[in-house]
Amino acid sequence: MLFVVAGYIFRRLGKFDSAQSGTLIGYAMKVAIPSMIIVALANEPVADYIPYAAFFGTFLLITTIVFLAALLVAKLFRMPFLDGSFFSATCSLSNTCMIALPILAMLMGQPGTIYGILGVINLIIGLQVMSLIADIHHGDPGESRFLGLLKSLGKEVFQPYFVALIVGVVISLTQWKLPATIDTTLTLLGATTAPVALFAVGVDLDFAVFRRNLLAILGATVFKLILMPILAWFMCEWLGLEPAATVAVVICSSVAAAKCEYGVAKQKNVYVEQTAAIVASTTILSFITLAFVVFELNQKYPEVFDMDKSFHVSSHEGDELKSAGSSTKKD
Repeated sequence: MLFVVAGYIFRRLGKFDSAQSGTLIGYAMKVAIPSMIIVALANEPVADYIPYAAFFGTFLLITTIVFLAALLVAKLFRMPFLDGSFFSATCSLSNTCMIALPILAMLMGQPGTIYGILGVINLIIGLQVMSLIADIHHGDPGESRFLGLLKSLGKEVFQPYFVALIVGVVISLTQWKLPATIDTTLTLLGATTAPVALFAVGVDLDFAVFRRNLLAILGATVFKLILMPILAWFMCEWLGLEPAATVAVVICSSVAAAKCEYGVAKQKNVYVEQTAAIVASTTILSFITLAFVVFELNQKYPEVFDMDKSFHVSSHEGDELKSAGSSTKKD
């Protein structure tokens, strides 16, 4: 939230203008996020992701259901299809890379990181779909839908975050270790994702858009911060997911609208002002709703929240600490 405030203050001071927000978003989409994806995937064997398939499938299903439900509401309100699609994306695509991933990693350690990475892949799928929809809608006059789809797919294959996904998977499959210098560089670049993207939202923030887009903000807030977490919880209970997977799905479903969706809207020049308003408002409101969700999850699944205090210590160091502890007791 403070990153958004900082961006707004610096714009008001005349240090940045709204046009520079696009440059910052471009950096986040083309450099920071791809760097984060490559490091996350390269450092984890692909086989380790198989046990988490239930989480991925459930979260993807919930995202799809909410998207279609929001699209139906947009249709009832007679929104243009493209605007309605981007509204539905803000209602269903979660800020997994900047909020859910760090929370899950802190909560569960390595398993939480894997949940978070799979949540980011879910987001990438959503971003790819939205880019396809925008490209097809803006196809050349007289061009067939099928040809437009093929051209759009060809363009999306070269999107930086999709290329990063492929590169990360290939490195993981080949079990090749990134050189330490490259690993550190990509890690540091990935760490700039959240502050840069949030700062860009602040630079482009105009409080007049809240007044002009109250209906869009209200609709997106109801879908994203209320209905989606409730649906996620009931869906996990119905499908019988294990506690850790349930917590991961509900947290991923409860975070604010994806900042990266604002990047896509900015790039495609579709529903930009409304997306900025929804992203900013849900980010602020999620501080309240997410705290409530985490509290309720803690009451329901206390064993998941009984965090290993030394999860950040390597197994070798952990063994040394345990040995030292045993020696102390014997003494």
